[in-house]
Amino acid sequence: MEFSKKVRTFDAFPKVDAQHQVRSTRGGFSTLLTILCGLLIFWVEVGGYVGGYVDHQFSVDKNLNSQLTINLDLIVNMPCEFVHTNVMDITDDKFLAGELLNYAGIHWFLPLGFNINNVNDKHSTPDLDEIMQESFRAEYLSQGLKVDEGAPACHIFGSIPVNQVKGDFHITAKGLGYRDRHHVSKEALNFSHVINEFSFGEFYPFIDNPLDQTGKVTDEKFIAYKYYTQVVPTEYQRLGITIDTNQYSLTESHIVYPTSHNGNPTGVPGIFFKYDFEPIKLKIIEKRIPFFQFVARLATILGGIMVLAGYAYRLYEKLLSILFGKKYVNRDTEKLSGGLLDSERKKKEGEKEDGRTY
Repeated sequence: MEFSKKVRTFDAFPKVDAQHQVRSTRGGFSTLLTILCGLLIFWVEVGGYVGGYVDHQFSVDKNLNSQLTINLDLIVNMPCEFVHTNVMDITDDKFLAGELLNYAGIHWFLPLGFNINNVNDKHSTPDLDEIMQESFRAEYLSQGLKVDEGAPACHIFGSIPVNQVKGDFHITAKGLGYRDRHHVSKEALNFSHVINEFSFGEFYPFIDNPLDQTGKVTDEKFIAYKYYTQVVPTEYQRLGITIDTNQYSLTESHIVYPTSHNGNPTGVPGIFFKYDFEPIKLKIIEKRIPFFQFVARLATILGGIMVLAGYAYRLYEKLLSILFGKKYVNRDTEKLSGGLLDSERKKKEGEKEDGRTY
């Protein structure tokens, strides 16, 4: 019996004594405002915990890959029979890209929506959601295909392996820059081009790259377009899914070569893609803080809101007292009953009603 009485009177969260409590309209409004702020922050924190956060990490790339793939899909405004493609790197290793790339003769056209004759200087790292939605691997169905090479323009597409060292992939005209039994005449030269795809590593055709959907149109015969790319290996991770890809920054230039006394250009005209690889790796990872850390953080924030609200309310009451006086502050307040003085006052009032005075 004694134990049950103690349990009934036990309070794990002791309340403020009634004689120290005062009700007021301002106090009720501040309490309501504090509760709403607490609920809002609680909602934001729970949403942040469920959604996680994206962490960007840079580290030295420890993966030594001897080769990497260049994926390309472009159109050059010259017949395929006039075009020469090649890869050369700092190891003096030459790779005849024409053996694996596909060449299909078509009529020259400018696709709608392509960025033509503008500087491609706006680049951004794709976010995690975009990569996860667009990361569909693909491969070209054919290699070394050659179709209708005499058509006015040449569609060049495919994937070629290259050494993961500094180098360049270039498209020139036969007889210019390399010895060839064919020599393209000056009148037939036209290095206008549109690029639908240019990427490194595994082929993800739906991921946007700086050179995708761009192009250059010119009437100059001896012009060289040069694209300089800095490739950064990038890894995306979410919920155990890892996507290894490569992104690159881009700068570009072009030069029109003058002709010498015999009418030949002083340089090699063409389209040059120069690439280099950074020794760092970017990891973009979706993380979530541990549950107990989340609970402790939430409790700390909500507790801080309660303390801050108390200080703010007392400061507000103090300012009202200084500006308008205590009477103005106390006019809308109601002191709760239950204290010792209230008990004595009620006792005296009851005695007066009975006609007894002391």
